[in-house]
Amino acid sequence: MTAKNVHKRFGANEVLKGVDLTVEPGQVICILGPSGSGKTTFLRCLNFLESADEGELTVDGQTVEFKSVKKKEILSVRRKTAMVFQNYALFANKTAKENIMLPLMLAQKLSKVDAEKRAVEVLDKVSLLNRADFYPSQLSGGQQQRIGIARALAINPDVILFDEPTSALDPELVGQVLALMKDIAKSGVTMVVVTHEMQFAYEVSDKVVFMEGGVVVEQGTPDALFNHPKESRTKAFLSRYTNA
Repeated sequence: MTAKNVHKRFGANEVLKGVDLTVEPGQVICILGPSGSGKTTFLRCLNFLESADEGELTVDGQTVEFKSVKKKEILSVRRKTAMVFQNYALFANKTAKENIMLPLMLAQKLSKVDAEKRAVEVLDKVSLLNRADFYPSQLSGGQQQRIGIARALAINPDVILFDEPTSALDPELVGQVLALMKDIAKSGVTMVVVTHEMQFAYEVSDKVVFMEGGVVVEQGTPDALFNHPKESRTKAFLSRYTNA
């Protein structure tokens, strides 16, 4: 996946001011930055949950221009990407299994039988097969987020986008979700993760990106960014977490 010169405005407020990002297959990219830096908006633009004003996006050889993208192109890109949200975004009136089956049947056009088979596979992968027939209200926040991750895995996307997947969780549940994400990363799934979990970013990322004020300030390997940051803004942000 490659995003070039992504701009996004909300009225007079320019939230993204020309963001570039290249993600190689199998890479884990973590995006860090203070609140209001544009991280989540950028991620949402990559999945067309927000409409970027300028720039282009290439996924699996398909390039689209944000300014003139057609609905058919958006659907094509969405079939190759998946999003994991802060607030789980599960249907309250559907069971865990049904929440996974629904996009498979609607977007991927799988039969009910094939969708159910795939749902069972990914529920097993996230260690929640015994909760397949539970509704979201019967699940903990950590379990709901693992269902959200299972739903993303189910469509075999080229890249999974994670929008602060642990921010809504109680502290004791954060570890469950991060452990699952580490396992997914080891399996070779391409991931772009907006996160405040510094230890996770350091341990799991192939590349760390620091954003502030709608631009990429600095990017590099976890060692380079955390231990040898070059930009003063990066140093100031990381000083809360490291000795940088």
